[in-house]
Amino acid sequence: MTAARPLVRPAPRSAMFFPLVVIVAVLPGLYALNSWDLTPPGPWWGLRALSVLDGWVIDQIPAAEAIRPSLESWTVRTVSGQPPLYAWLSAAGLAVSSDRDPLAAVLPSYAAGAVVVILVYLNGRLWRGPGVGLTAAVLTGFNRNLLIQMQEATPTTLALAGALFSLYAYGRFARAATASGGGPLGWAALSGLGLGISLMAVGLFGLAVVPVVALHQLFLRAGAVAAPGAGLNFGFGLGAGRDRGRPWWRSWWPLAPGLRAGGLSLGVALAVALPWHAHVIHRHGSDVIAALLAPLDPVSGPRTGLLERMVQLAPATLALGLFAAARTVRQALADETDDRATVGGVLWVFWLAVAALVPAFWPAGPWHLGGLFLLVPLNLLAAQAISDLAGRRVPVRTLNWLAPATAAAVAWCFSANLRGAVADVAHGRADSATALGLHLALDLMLAAVWLTHRIERWARRRDDRQRRVLAGYLLAVMVVTVAAGGREVWFRHRETDDLLMLRTMILRRDRERPFDLVAVVGPEAFRVTPDGPVPGGRLRFILRTALPGLPQRDLSTTDELAALADELSTRPDAQRLVVLVGAEQRLRPDVQSRLKLEAIHPGRTGVLDAFATASGDGNRSKKRE
Repeated sequence: MTAARPLVRPAPRSAMFFPLVVIVAVLPGLYALNSWDLTPPGPWWGLRALSVLDGWVIDQIPAAEAIRPSLESWTVRTVSGQPPLYAWLSAAGLAVSSDRDPLAAVLPSYAAGAVVVILVYLNGRLWRGPGVGLTAAVLTGFNRNLLIQMQEATPTTLALAGALFSLYAYGRFARAATASGGGPLGWAALSGLGLGISLMAVGLFGLAVVPVVALHQLFLRAGAVAAPGAGLNFGFGLGAGRDRGRPWWRSWWPLAPGLRAGGLSLGVALAVALPWHAHVIHRHGSDVIAALLAPLDPVSGPRTGLLERMVQLAPATLALGLFAAARTVRQALADETDDRATVGGVLWVFWLAVAALVPAFWPAGPWHLGGLFLLVPLNLLAAQAISDLAGRRVPVRTLNWLAPATAAAVAWCFSANLRGAVADVAHGRADSATALGLHLALDLMLAAVWLTHRIERWARRRDDRQRRVLAGYLLAVMVVTVAAGGREVWFRHRETDDLLMLRTMILRRDRERPFDLVAVVGPEAFRVTPDGPVPGGRLRFILRTALPGLPQRDLSTTDELAALADELSTRPDAQRLVVLVGAEQRLRPDVQSRLKLEAIHPGRTGVLDAFATASGDGNRSKKRE
């Protein structure tokens, strides 16, 4: 008699990891949407999405020429030279939302960021198991740099998701190839699809995947040549060495299956991305090429060097990631037969190296996307190091330098005074206060090294104490990562909040008495702050979502409103909206009286005062055609 089988087959413990990954991918970014921002280039992409709704589906560059301020027109035209995938998705969100809610333009960025976290887990699980994948997903999902990009209406996370999917599909193909001598072409096609999506989100950056795959194939080829008679074909075109009995003119034949897979992948990517690029380059020529080579990606402050950039990306896990990278390289050089973990670790090392070199070869490239492309392999390697430490495959004495290095990176990232003091010393501007601060920082670092050494000696011969030390260190790393990401979800963008309040007042007034004219005095393109000129686009995007189809008049000063009052003198029932941008703009009482305006929104930041036709004038039952 056979044993009774359960109605529901029990799931393995690792099956619970994926629901946790989904929670990590969805909840932090969803909560961060409470503080979504209109920082450029987000409003420019929003204007481009509105142009798609206006009928410019394939090419939005002509729609940008209708914008009158030259600087604002140039920025929107440059953004419109980028691939349109994000604009299409944002347009779909704006079309289905009520009143064209600006938040709908941010939702594709948030959704793509959640997909990025899931793909990080899948890449980690593919090579090192679900534990490493879950740890890497947590480190990525709570990273403040990713959360910032998920709050903005930019294609950064969409392009990153396409590149990650391409590398994941390549990894699946390579694993199947190492096991059976040839991988399924379906994964090769999916890898090309991911590359095409990345190319249709941010132009040309997806090509960074190609050198990562090529370097990994060179490594696999070297391993195949070092193992005579292995006869395996590893991945996209590089397999075992030439058979001795094969003529020299047919020595390329073992590479044919991989070459077919690589050709298929590139063919799919070109089929997805090439038609649009060819069309717009044919119509606009050098303008589109310049936009592809130098996409607008504003950065607050100067672009930093590689080490400081890595510290800013992952201060708590940088030391762990670099340690795992060095350990992986040493294992790959020492082992004669590479296992799955080593092959995957080498892929992440090559990925990290290529991402670190991209700014050197493409200094005008997308800065934020390049940082996230560097962050993912760093987190994967850090998760690998955490797994090795937790599994006691790495001695505890490694913390003698890992812990002080982590403390130094965290202090450098979160202490503006420390960075300023070092900059003052480097530029010869140091005073006694600067010297005292650096001396104190050095003392604290030496104290941390001494304390770490004493803790290691205390726990050297006691396994229970070693477990406590490891648990404390790893817990501190996770707490710092989660806390840094949690700081970003609080709403701090006061100007965005002011713009959204202005939009609410405009919608409320427009429902009662539809506007016939909207005038903006002192557009954002002309406003100058102590930090330099403020890019335009925020106010125009908000007004176009609130009042679609109503043209905007851009005026430089309030004196031009007098001429507008003379023009409207023959239309006493016209409903007017006037927005003053900039603290220097003031509405003269005589002009306000002639235009019959009343204040409807005093800007809290002092730069967005709005006036509308007084409530006692006009026909309340008027409907806009």
